[in-house]
Amino acid sequence: LVRISAVVEHTGNETSDAIIALEEEDSEIAKIAIQNRVALDMSLVSQGGECTVINTICYVYIDQSGRISTDLN
Repeated sequence: LVRISAVVEHTGNETSDAIIALEEEDSEIAKIAIQNRVALDMSLVSQGGECTVINTICYVYIDQSGRISTDLN
């Protein structure tokens, strides 16, 4: 029983570490996406912005990293 408990705890810790690493990676990707979005908007501002040029609805990324951190703790 003690061995099972130790394995479960170890697995939980590794899972938590992996999720934290993914959260950090997601945060960096979000920063890059925002930078790219700003650069594209600046390039296309004379034409009404990227949403006008591609004639579609624009979507916004909503960062959930704070929620992930809270849920892990």
